[in-house]
Amino acid sequence: MNVEKNDVWTKNVAVITQIFPGLAEQIVNTETPSAPPLALRLETATDGEPTLVVNGMYVHSKREPAREGVRLAVRLMDADAEGGPSCGVIVALGFGLGYAIVAAAEKCGNSRPVIIVEKHPEILKKAFETRDFTGFLSKNFIIFVLGSAEGAEAAIFDALSFFYEKNGKTGAGVCILKNRALVQLDEAWYTGVERRIHTWQTKDTVNEATVKRFGDRWTRNFWKNSVISDCVCAYPGVSRLKGLLKREIPLLLVAAGPSLDGAAGLLPAFAERCAVAGVDTSLNCLLRSGVDPDWIVSGDPQYWNSRHLDRLDRSNACLVTESAIYPLTLRHSKRAFLFATPLPLGKQIEEKVDPKGRLGSGGSVATTAFDFCLELEPSVIFIAGLDLSFPHCKTHFKDAFFEKQANAQALRLCPAETRSFRALRDGVPFYARAANGGKVLTDKRLSLYATWFENRLFAIHSARSQHTVAVYSLSEEGLAINGLQTVRADAILSLPPRRTEIRSLLQSAFDKIERDFAAKSKERKERWAVAAATALEGASDC
Repeated sequence: MNVEKNDVWTKNVAVITQIFPGLAEQIVNTETPSAPPLALRLETATDGEPTLVVNGMYVHSKREPAREGVRLAVRLMDADAEGGPSCGVIVALGFGLGYAIVAAAEKCGNSRPVIIVEKHPEILKKAFETRDFTGFLSKNFIIFVLGSAEGAEAAIFDALSFFYEKNGKTGAGVCILKNRALVQLDEAWYTGVERRIHTWQTKDTVNEATVKRFGDRWTRNFWKNSVISDCVCAYPGVSRLKGLLKREIPLLLVAAGPSLDGAAGLLPAFAERCAVAGVDTSLNCLLRSGVDPDWIVSGDPQYWNSRHLDRLDRSNACLVTESAIYPLTLRHSKRAFLFATPLPLGKQIEEKVDPKGRLGSGGSVATTAFDFCLELEPSVIFIAGLDLSFPHCKTHFKDAFFEKQANAQALRLCPAETRSFRALRDGVPFYARAANGGKVLTDKRLSLYATWFENRLFAIHSARSQHTVAVYSLSEEGLAINGLQTVRADAILSLPPRRTEIRSLLQSAFDKIERDFAAKSKERKERWAVAAATALEGASDC
């Protein structure tokens, strides 16, 4: 596309080159025509402003495009004021000549981050040739997303995560401003991006609902653990394990999906070559295979979940959990590290007594376990049993606690197969792309977990990430997760045995942490007494 070097273009390019060097490379220094090429035409509207025609379709009003942009911005702000937080992120699907998104940014006082999603870079280029955006580009926190649909989704997740972590906001405040003409032009592409944004937002709703549902249980567990186990004072936080593997030792994360059956026989060989972390539901499979894991991660506060760890007292595994876990779980463990509890009351007390370190929560213990693995900073992470689906209509690995419980509670008119069928049916099942390119049955809940993993994987590979670890899955029949490549078992078996080295490293680190932690035991108990008294006093005033 030949570009007329006019004054507007020159001014815009100067700002873009300075603030958005990546964008400059995409639309200024390179040619990126669509296939097939778009027919772009500028016309002068009745009010004298330029309007854009793409493939014979008007992107803006033929009469008053600027006024139309203001009207769309006002409608967006009014809808946000009725149902959402006062400060969130504006996502523009389709830029056109930018009338609506510029008006929306001005309406909210240039205080909100703006994410502009445009499939066709040449449309953005035409806008920069036509209108002066120097003020808009300079005053706002703007992220441009161009390219493939998967790249757009991943970049949006990264931008939203960065903003909310920085400002302590939840994802509920996303406002989507759609240019209907451009969305209609590439409906499947933009609809896919919009659907994934809504799915990403759902995780915050799920986490809030989880806190509401288990709030009473968490509170009872927290106080029991505080009295019986003195857990906040007695157990160090996972923050003390940060960087433990020094980016030198590979790590195997064992989840509890159906594909774990196929990997069970190789687990002892894997454990000789990698440090091993498992989710609580995988413990029986690990021990039955002859593998004593280095860490077991658990975060569910319910009694029945604690039963997955019935054999934990026969293991030397270090328990990674939180202070509001079911009390029986802590009594089984020989060594434990805590991450920050999601219970608001417990979180406040921990911050005053001994901050434990936060791990992400995507609704599944596997997401928490993955975040824990990142804290250890291994050289590479291999994941076994992460299916997030029902390959061959199996809901879990063979002989899992769920299966034992179903068999024990089976009745003639309600056999174990009925419970498995309900587990498949009740989660709103559907077929999705599998890691091996085929199709696999999954459900709404598991696809939400997959979205969390995609978001996290993109974040660790972004320029801002402190984690640059490679992550691979051993489950080829599981749900396809963008950013997670699959490998065969040979990738681990080809590594040299290092179990003796791993055991020595962990024991040395644990001994040092315990010495350092014990040295300040008295101070922690004093802070606990003050924090607990303050919390109880506040509760009595309610």
